[in-house]
Amino acid sequence: MSSALDRTNIFSRKSIVTFPFYAVLAVMLCLNCVQYTKYVPDPEQDIDRWIKNFEQQISFSYEYEMKVSFVHVHASGDCMIGKGEKLTGQWQRNGDVRRFKYVGLGDIEYSREDGAWQESSRGEQSDVFTQIKRILTFDKFQYQGFDDGYWYTFKANIPFLAPDRRKEMIGSIKISRRNYLPELIWAGLPDSSAFWTAQIFGYNDRKNIKQPVREFNDYVVILPGSSKIADSRGLKHRLYLVGVDFRTELVPHGMLLSLPSHYGHEDVKTMLRPGGLFVYGVTLDNKAAHRIAYLKDNMYAPIFLTDILLTERDVRDVEIDFDERSTPYISLKLHEKHMMPPMVAFEIDSTVVATAALDTSRKMDRIRLYPEMQYHDIEILRAYVAQPLRAVELRPAHGENP
Repeated sequence: MSSALDRTNIFSRKSIVTFPFYAVLAVMLCLNCVQYTKYVPDPEQDIDRWIKNFEQQISFSYEYEMKVSFVHVHASGDCMIGKGEKLTGQWQRNGDVRRFKYVGLGDIEYSREDGAWQESSRGEQSDVFTQIKRILTFDKFQYQGFDDGYWYTFKANIPFLAPDRRKEMIGSIKISRRNYLPELIWAGLPDSSAFWTAQIFGYNDRKNIKQPVREFNDYVVILPGSSKIADSRGLKHRLYLVGVDFRTELVPHGMLLSLPSHYGHEDVKTMLRPGGLFVYGVTLDNKAAHRIAYLKDNMYAPIFLTDILLTERDVRDVEIDFDERSTPYISLKLHEKHMMPPMVAFEIDSTVVATAALDTSRKMDRIRLYPEMQYHDIEILRAYVAQPLRAVELRPAHGENP
């Protein structure tokens, strides 16, 4: 079964950085400094950050409408970003009205037909989140002013609406003045003969999106050593922190683990990686560095690391929260206050995932970590820190190929 998370691991999203390291570090310093001061929105400059923040939320609800050729679609639904969606609606064509209901989880789609659920490969009809991301992938948004929100126009690129008139497509978006996230999106032809529009609301409310047909994949987790009960408790706590539905049972060589079928072998390996945390000082002088690491394993983003300052043993609690501009961050609460250097790097499970500029004029017992990831992947990072594990071996329980 194909994976619902990244197919290798959550650190594999590599962006090519062509700036020299010093320029990159300077940008990081600037970006991290403003995170500790009161946020004053700048609609001309901040729109790109607001669009990125949309992809890092936990969830949202939506109502959308699409008109293309002779088909008119209305639907409403809920999305748990990085996990799945459910939606209901109807499409009309030449007076014929057909109702639909979809649940999309990972790469699996369930559609309700004749009172029964049918399973198939997931399509975009159950993935409105991907539709929104594609519509909002543009180089430049033109600010139009404030009217109970920040309004922008852009050049829409949705050729399927009207392939012969794709160059005429335009778009507009309203950003909420309360959370700086998209509230209304419209894209289509100027005469509205073909369009796609969505109202987005209910950000980060609790959503209930589950398999309509309960199917599980079984794995045997081979536990090291003799402390099987203690290791199984740690594994269950890790999965609880990740936020997945699971079942466990102790077996002679370890633990039988059952997960919903939209989680594949690579997903489970990612969830059960050893984890752990190291916080290093960062220097600009490569001669003073103890070693060189690479931000998110990107060879074009070297980081010069000095001493180990903290490990997960120094951390009292790990929480995820959102700042004033709706950007998620991990808050590391320490057992004691520490005087820290101006720049630190966070290494989680052997990968440097982020850096941060700190206020070194005082001792601190709390540090913010801003990983550029979807919220569900940030949950996995938190779980790596809060519940480190020993390395385990993972086998499909029924002889399937991993």
